[in-house]
Amino acid sequence: MSQPQDDTRQRVGDRVPRRFWIGAVALVVYILFAAVLGNITGSLAPDGDVTAEFALSHLIPLPIAIGLALWFTWWSGWWRDVWRNTSTLRMQPRRLWLIAIPVLLVALPLVQLPGIPWVERGFGTVMIVLVGTIMVGFGEELVIRGILFVSLRKRHGELVTLLVTSLLFGAAHTVGSVWAGLPPAAIAFQVAALSMTGSLYYWVRRVTGRLWVGMAIHALTDFTLYLASGEASAAEAMSSSDDLGSLKPVLVTIQSLLVALAIAGVISAAREDHRARKARRVAADPQV
Repeated sequence: MSQPQDDTRQRVGDRVPRRFWIGAVALVVYILFAAVLGNITGSLAPDGDVTAEFALSHLIPLPIAIGLALWFTWWSGWWRDVWRNTSTLRMQPRRLWLIAIPVLLVALPLVQLPGIPWVERGFGTVMIVLVGTIMVGFGEELVIRGILFVSLRKRHGELVTLLVTSLLFGAAHTVGSVWAGLPPAAIAFQVAALSMTGSLYYWVRRVTGRLWVGMAIHALTDFTLYLASGEASAAEAMSSSDDLGSLKPVLVTIQSLLVALAIAGVISAAREDHRARKARRVAADPQV
C-alpha cells in the first residue's frame, strides 16, 4: 500500500530555506499590514459609515500585504508548493469522507445568501464587500495555508502542520478583536472557533490539492458574514447576533457536522503521521 509522500520538500533552486520561523515572519508582516494598518485606515472613516470603514480598512492595506506575500512566494522559490500539493484522494487510504469538509464549508454560506437584505445593503456596498472579501480570502490563505503550510511541512508532520497553522489562524484575528474592544472571554472564544475553522481549511487544501479552492470558500464565507451582519470588521461581524429565523436548524446541523469533522480530521492527521513513520522504518529496515 503506497503511503502519503512529502510533496513540499525543498527543491533545487529555492532561494530561501523552508523553516517555520520564516513562515511565521511572513505571517507577522502580513498581520502588520492587513490587521494593524487596516484598523488604522478604517478608523479614518466618518462615524457610522460602515461601508467607508470597510473600504478603508480593506482596499488600502490588503493589496500591499498580498503584493508582498506574492513577491516572497515567487522570489523564495516556494511558488509551486505554495499553490498545490498531492490530493488525499490520490493517496492510500483515500479517506473519501474528507470530501464532506469542503462540501459543507460551501453549503454553510450558500444557505445564508437568500436571507441577506440585499436591497438594504445597496449595490455599491455589495461590490465593495465582494472585492474586499476576495482579497481577504486570497491573502489569508496564501500566507497561512500557503507560505506557513510549506514552511512547516519541510520538517514536521501533518498533525503539527494542522495544529500550528490552525492556532495561528485563530490568533491572527485577535488584533481586530482587541481593537474593537471585545472582552477577553469573547476573544478567547473567537480564537478557539477560528482555530477549528482553520483546521477545516487545512483539509480543504489537502483534499483538493489546490490552494485556490480554500481561497474561494474563504472569500464566499466572509462575503456572506459581512453582508448578513452589516458590520465593517470581522470581529464585529462574528459577534453579531442577528436572528437566523428558519435557517437556524440548518446552520446548527451543518456547524455540528463540521465540528465532528474537525475532530476526526485531527485524528486522521495523527494516524497519517503514524503510517508515514512506519513506512520510513520499513524502508530503512525491511525486516521490521
